Amino acid sequence: MKSLAKNRKEIEKAVVELRRHLHGHPETAYEEHETAALIASRMSERGFTVRKGLGKTGVMAVLDTGKPGKTVLLRADMDALPIKEETGLAFAATNGKMHACGHDGHIAALDAAADLLALDPPAQGKIVFAFQPAEEASGGSLSMIADGVLSNPKVDAAFGIHLWTSLPLGTIGVRNGPMMAAVDEFEIEIAGSGGHGASPHETRDPVVAAAHVILALQTIPSRRIAPVSPVVVSVTSIHSGSAFNVIPETAVLRGTCRSFEKIVWDRLPALFEETAQSAARVLGCSARVKYIQLSRAVINHRDEAELVQREGIALVGRDGIIENCHTMGGEDFAAFLERVPGAFIFVGAAKPEHGLGPAHHSPHFDFDERALMTAAELHSRVARAYLAEA
Repeated sequence: MKSLAKNRKEIEKAVVELRRHLHGHPETAYEEHETAALIASRMSERGFTVRKGLGKTGVMAVLDTGKPGKTVLLRADMDALPIKEETGLAFAATNGKMHACGHDGHIAALDAAADLLALDPPAQGKIVFAFQPAEEASGGSLSMIADGVLSNPKVDAAFGIHLWTSLPLGTIGVRNGPMMAAVDEFEIEIAGSGGHGASPHETRDPVVAAAHVILALQTIPSRRIAPVSPVVVSVTSIHSGSAFNVIPETAVLRGTCRSFEKIVWDRLPALFEETAQSAARVLGCSARVKYIQLSRAVINHRDEAELVQREGIALVGRDGIIENCHTMGGEDFAAFLERVPGAFIFVGAAKPEHGLGPAHHSPHFDFDERALMTAAELHSRVARAYLAEA
């Protein structure tokens, strides 16, 4: 194996160059062909064993020390979002897509970690570098798992890093237990009978029923679930009607629900069905509920979270570790942690001049590129520390 860089200074330069190239050429879920080809080429140049096409467009590379030991997986997600970029950056994307969640940085940081580990390989075991497609679509992790990313070689633990602009530069967020929420999607079609806007009594108005359904859904977290169990219900889209004086036949609501606990997650589909139908029925309408559970909550394992904390303290100091760090945002890294022990980690990436933001998934999103080496070094430290354990 060999590094593509001769020393740390070259790695620091290369990680920024790679991030900026990737940022200017974003590809959305399962379309990451150029991104995957570039990463596969770089991993092959290092002498790693490379497999392409896992989960359609994923890449897996293996650093094998040649000595018996454990196998640890390090993961980066590759997909961008269908957002028109408005950052004004010199390397901004112009194809109507955007790396608006830091995945360009995740790829570059894991690539840099590969250089750090090639320059100073662990004494034993194997490292799997997993470059995953379609995280934003909440399916890429399962696709790669189905194609053997955890089984050949058999992975003993998995770690993932997310650059996080809600945390200051120079900090690391990790905790034992729930780190990110389960992601559910819902669509509720409310059916009534339309008519003239001047004669609402002759109709069964789905728009008014939709308003009642929206309010009723908020009683799920506030009255149907215990207050110590966090749940978020957000209706994010309402579509109905086309004319100012016509009461329409239907109204469609879409949105997302987030939760941490499996016992709550299991109850939510039935609660949505019951609540929406009851609220619509009061107004003489009916409700058809489509509820999709996209990914489960990201639950860190204790030993692996503690390992990350130890290595994080060595990297950024005790004051830089934020232990009570979790969010109702979701991540399909959950699928890895359901199958093997591991931990998901936030690396603070807020630009000091911007404060904490702009928000992830914003067309103005950007992060401080100094966080790239923090992420790369944390990847390499965690891998070495895990493999060094007997």
